[in-house]
Amino acid sequence: MANVKWNTFVAKYRTPVGYISEVSAKLSGGVQFDRNKKKLPTPYGLFKEWASVKLQGDWTSQKLKGGFIICVATKQDADSISKAFGLVDGPVKTKACNQTYKIGYKNGTYGKLAKSLGYSL
Repeated sequence: MANVKWNTFVAKYRTPVGYISEVSAKLSGGVQFDRNKKKLPTPYGLFKEWASVKLQGDWTSQKLKGGFIICVATKQDADSISKAFGLVDGPVKTKACNQTYKIGYKNGTYGKLAKSLGYSL
């Protein structure tokens, strides 16, 4: 489906599953473009790009200090995130979701995800 505004999503879905990733807010080393001159997104922006292609149901996300959180409405999407990035920790109850997991997407996996989305690094 779609990326839904946070407040709209939480009003509609009472028991979403959340995933937290610890990534930097900017690209490292001042890199801004890939080999084909495409502008590279931030680590958070790249994950949102992946989500918009791979997730089927409604989802929402927010930047956090030191990373981001994404919440999904369907088990299918929860399984997609878990399979693609692996679960590092959780579930824990957070202010955003009663079930929140830490996933394995981090700065070091940016390149692999970028290549899978068609960027030339």
